[in-house]
Amino acid sequence: MDTMLLLVGITLVTSVVATLIIVATWRFRPAIWAADLGLPRQDPVAGFVVLVVLVLVLLGGSVAASVVAIDEFGLVGAAIAGWAVMAFFGLWDFLVIDWLIFIGLRPSWFHIDGMESSPHIYDWRHHGRESLPALVIGLPMAAVSTVVAALAT
Repeated sequence: MDTMLLLVGITLVTSVVATLIIVATWRFRPAIWAADLGLPRQDPVAGFVVLVVLVLVLLGGSVAASVVAIDEFGLVGAAIAGWAVMAFFGLWDFLVIDWLIFIGLRPSWFHIDGMESSPHIYDWRHHGRESLPALVIGLPMAAVSTVVAALAT
């Protein structure tokens, strides 16, 4: 049971750290996220840097989960644990970042010039569809994290 609790903790901490990165970049450089709302891409270099940082955070969480899981659950369990980090983040992104913060609370600093004209801004289904790729992106992440876990043990 301790392993499962640790896996849940890793997954939750990874999602919270990724959320803090997203919220902080939206607070201080909102133009990075323009393309997510169907607006013209405004800051591609900074957007790429943030994307790389997010991928590294999520990959780190995935690897940590796989390393923890491999001894008790084997390779398949390690792969599932690695994938679960990304899958959970997809759900977390949809429910916490998109629904609760962006659509529900609507803080005044969550603003990009021209975003009011975006058809996707408060479309709950659009945000749900945008979260689905995390399930697929999690597959190669799980493969990498399982290999790393296997090499580390």
